[in-house]
Amino acid sequence: MKVITKMELKPGMVLGEDIVYQDQVIFAADTVMDEKMIERVGRYSSVMCVTVKEEVDFASTHYEKIRFDQRFQEFAKRHGECLMRYKGVMLSFLGTKQAIFDSVLMQIYYDVAEKISGGAELLDFLYNMMPNEDELTYTQGLNAALLAGAFADWILMSEEDKKILILSGFYYDIKWTLPYDILWKPGKLTEEEYRRVKDHPVIGYSIVRNDYNLNEHVKNAVIMHHERFDGSGYPYHMKGTRIDLFARYIAIVDTYIAMASPRVYRPAFTPRQILENFEMSLDKYDIELLMPLMKRIADAQIGTHVQLSDDSVWEVLIIQQNKLSRPILRNESNQILDLNMRPELKIVKNV
Repeated sequence: MKVITKMELKPGMVLGEDIVYQDQVIFAADTVMDEKMIERVGRYSSVMCVTVKEEVDFASTHYEKIRFDQRFQEFAKRHGECLMRYKGVMLSFLGTKQAIFDSVLMQIYYDVAEKISGGAELLDFLYNMMPNEDELTYTQGLNAALLAGAFADWILMSEEDKKILILSGFYYDIKWTLPYDILWKPGKLTEEEYRRVKDHPVIGYSIVRNDYNLNEHVKNAVIMHHERFDGSGYPYHMKGTRIDLFARYIAIVDTYIAMASPRVYRPAFTPRQILENFEMSLDKYDIELLMPLMKRIADAQIGTHVQLSDDSVWEVLIIQQNKLSRPILRNESNQILDLNMRPELKIVKNV
């Protein structure tokens, strides 16, 4: 909210506090002002200033409020600048086939990463990024690199392994040879379209395989990131630890990004919804890699407030290890609610 002089009042402004004259409320907070009301306020000589709501005051959820945070706005600006740098580097690589120096991509990563305080903040910030339809593929690569770096920090990877994982994020999903209308088709793909999509790991690998300066784990992440631990993935239906370690991590990163990104047919999933979806498909991922990451994602929700399907609002108090997406909650009256014991209730949004 902000305080303005009554001369600055304009129709459509919403009062943030009551306008009081001689202990009587002339107009109550939340009143939408019109010309007649503004004229009436002008007649009260002792009323010099009024409090009106700003755009941020209409934000109703945790994520909506973040969009007005200065740190987020600085991150979004830097993210946009580095996205264009990343796009230029990759387009040059695809056009000339000349190897990219690792340091070039790593500098892009560091320039964005310096604008966040840690992985939890990154998850909040990425959830609030408004995607540019023309840059979705490149945005996915940059966000994958950022998430890979955060995940590496969470699991205390060595600096060398962290670098390999970040580079895997930058390179893994090389599918810019696919038409845009297939990549981001809102409806179900035809059999031929699906076949072409499933070919992209092999096509991507053919682009990077002769780059002798590129780490072999990065190349493996390109061709194996759609393989699944239970053998249900593609292109080769590999199972278990036959899949490269870094490809197993990138499979988790890729799935997180897919769920956290808005689509024309649905909004982005919240971190809690993402946890719930992972919990329904645990056999597809290396559980020893996935669970520490899921726990950190879940722990980042402690202290946030959520609205349930019955419209009640609660604070996330304790994350339950056996069901990360169903925490123990506390309300303003200090009542405790175990969502595991109330299956009919669901978290519908963060507030």
